[in-house]
This record gives sequence, C-alpha cells and structure tokens, in this order.
Amino acid sequence: MKGYPIMTYKLENLFGYRFFEKKEGPLVTIRKYTKKEVDEIGKRAGITNIQEIYDNRVIIENWLYRQFVKKGGQPQIKIPYYAAVYDELPADNQLHVRFQEPQCIRIPMSAFPKNCVSFTYGQSPRALTRKDNHPTRRKLLTWEEAEWAINKFPYDHNEGTWLEMQIWEESTIQHFYNNKNNLYVKDFNVSQRMSEATKQMVYMKYFPYIRMLPSRLFFDANSVHGVMHALRVFVLADKLAEDQKLDIQLKSILQCSALYHDIGRNNDQIDDFHGYRSYEEIRKFGIVLQKFPFKLQEIMRFVIENHPFDDQKAVENIKKYSLGDSERIEAMKVLHILKDADTLDRCRFGHINLDYLALEDSRKYVSFAYQLLTIFREKI
Repeated sequence: MKGYPIMTYKLENLFGYRFFEKKEGPLVTIRKYTKKEVDEIGKRAGITNIQEIYDNRVIIENWLYRQFVKKGGQPQIKIPYYAAVYDELPADNQLHVRFQEPQCIRIPMSAFPKNCVSFTYGQSPRALTRKDNHPTRRKLLTWEEAEWAINKFPYDHNEGTWLEMQIWEESTIQHFYNNKNNLYVKDFNVSQRMSEATKQMVYMKYFPYIRMLPSRLFFDANSVHGVMHALRVFVLADKLAEDQKLDIQLKSILQCSALYHDIGRNNDQIDDFHGYRSYEEIRKFGIVLQKFPFKLQEIMRFVIENHPFDDQKAVENIKKYSLGDSERIEAMKVLHILKDADTLDRCRFGHINLDYLALEDSRKYVSFAYQLLTIFREKI
C-alpha cells in the first residue's frame, strides 16, 4: 500500500504476512530460546546487546498480553507471533532481508479469530515507546480499533508504520503453513549476504569509531537517532565514498558529517532545523573543525545544516555559503552521499524508500544496510 485512498478498508479483506527462517518454520520466536542460545544467536549476528533486546521483548510482550486480556482478548498462548498487514506485499518489500533463508506465509485476515489477534500501528517496540502525540501511540489496538486507525491515518510503511499484528494462537498459522501451497508460502532470496566472518570484519573495522561518539553529545544516546545510528551512517557513507571515489579530504569531511549530523536533535520527530543545531554543537564543542581549512569547514557546515532538506532547498541554500562553483559541486556530492547513507539506515524502521536515494550505486547497499543493523544495534 502506498497510502490509504478515500475509501473504507476492511481488515477481513487484507492479509497477514509472517516472515520466518525456512529451516525453523513459522512457529518460532526469540523467547522460545534459552538465554544461552540467545547469547549464541547474538554472537553469530554481531549483536552485542542481544540479552537487552531479549529482556526488552519480554517486557513488551508481557505488557501486550495484559492489555489484550484487559480489552477482552482470549489469548491461547502467552507469547505472540507477529505479522505485517497489507493488501498486497509491496514490490520493494524488505521484511525478508533480516533472515538467512527467508520464507513468508500469507494468511487471509478473515481466517484469524478476532479475539485472538491484536495490533499496534507500527512495530510494537516503536509504537509503544515513541513520545509523540499520535493517538495510536503506546496503545494495543483491537480489531475494530485497528480498522479505524488504518482508515483514519496514512498507511506509510516508509516511516515504519505498517500495521503489526500480534497473533495469540497457533492453529491458523499452522493450517496455512501445512498447505505448502505457493499461494500461501513463498521463498525469498537475499542478495549479497554477508558471511559471519565478514560481519566480524565489519565490526572490528568500524566499532572503534564509537569512541568518537560520547553519549553526552546526544539527547538520547540509545534513541533511533543516537550513537548506533550515527555509527551505521558512518559505515554506509564510507562504503559509498569508496564507490564515488571521493578524495581523502572530502572523505574526511563526509566521515565527520556522518558521525555528528544528528547531535543537534532534541527529539526523534521530523525537524528540518536540527542540522543547524548539529553544526552549532560541533562549533561549541570544538569537534574536529581545527583539523580542516576554512573551505572544507564550509563544505561540512553546508552538508550538516542541509541534510534534512530536499535537493531543491539545498541548492537554494548553497548560495549562502562561501563556496566557489567547483566547491559547490563537491559539497552537493558529499551531501548526496550523506543523505543516501542516512536513508539506507531507515531500515531500522522496517523499510527504505528507494525513491529517496540520489545515487544509483546506493541501491546495491540495501541488503548491507539491513545486515549492518544486526551488527550495530540500538539498545531498544
């Protein structure tokens, strides 16, 4: 769905899409593993805070269970399974990228007993913790409430706000999985899959840069715009810089911009002017500026201050900076790389809008971006 048009959507006419590892089947969740097994999963994936993710999942699912019962739900199990709700799975679906051998089971919503499913507008960890005033935040939704939500508000999976379904019974999933029918169960291929050895190499190469990102620079170091986001954008920008053959000076500017582009944020909401505050923070703390001549500082100022804007606005703004024609070209090139790296890390919200990528080469890093998320992950 690109967005709900002016019409009434009925949940019973949509589908639940559950992704899972092919070798494990659809009835496995992280909470079915022992803590020792969870540790091993974390080591293989390069997730250093896997136990915190696990513990947080326990807290969220216990809350979901209590709320579901309170609202009249009749759960048959205490740990839910999850599915994304769509009419048709988007052509540029990226939900499968997180798995080694992904499969998806497509189940008509009409097949689920209404008293055994609940919903959040967006992935539950984000929907239940975001601090904006959207009326669906921090709420578990019943079938009727979810149907109201998808008709009332834009259905924008680019923001990570698909409708997540929590399934509190197993028989429906098992029934459709057992059909082994291509109508319901589909294999997905993941290109450019990193080996575990490669993941370790990425971790060893880039994790030391975290010392350049002290928590005090961020309004919330563990937020979706915190330390790990900055580190992932740094990695992605570094990869794109190699493809674009940036010279060493521009690459240094890009790296610094990637690390500090969001330190002026004071919330996780849309904020066109956080770039200006970020550069002001860089000046205030004296971060890295002394190592660059004025022209390079001016390029970095332009890049950081304008990364929240679209190209048209950035081109208008560049006239305000002390840059010659050739330097403006260089500045726009660095800006495009930073913005593409930032866009690629939107995989942390569940989806990357490929239309936002300025450089054709950036598209080949979609799979890499999702895998990077498993190496450097926020403490959610």
